[in-house]
Amino acid sequence: MTTARLHLTDSELLRLLMRWAPIGKPLTIRKLAERAGISKSKIHALLSGERVTVTPEIARRICGELSVHEGALFFKPLPSPAGEGNDEGERHEHERAVDADAARSSQELGGHDGPIGPYRRRP
Repeated sequence: MTTARLHLTDSELLRLLMRWAPIGKPLTIRKLAERAGISKSKIHALLSGERVTVTPEIARRICGELSVHEGALFFKPLPSPAGEGNDEGERHEHERAVDADAARSSQELGGHDGPIGPYRRRP
């Protein structure tokens, strides 16, 4: 199972925090990459918006070097709705249930004993 990636809130905020670094002078891309132990291209991709997600470990290292809380720069996205973004494409739970046992009739799936009548609204 892959770990959830954290999303960068705003690349301009990262750039501003690099400019006002806790070491007393601005942090360059190269310096932040060296201090955090990651590649320069990863920092550049975050700043340019080319890449907006990182692993929690990388987020911790970047925030540690900038002396900010992780929540100031990164957030964990909400889970997607059921059936969205899964390996099976656009299929939903009820479709998987029907396909699981195709020999069952619709009455067996719903648990009805007799014939199914038309839907009628109550007055």
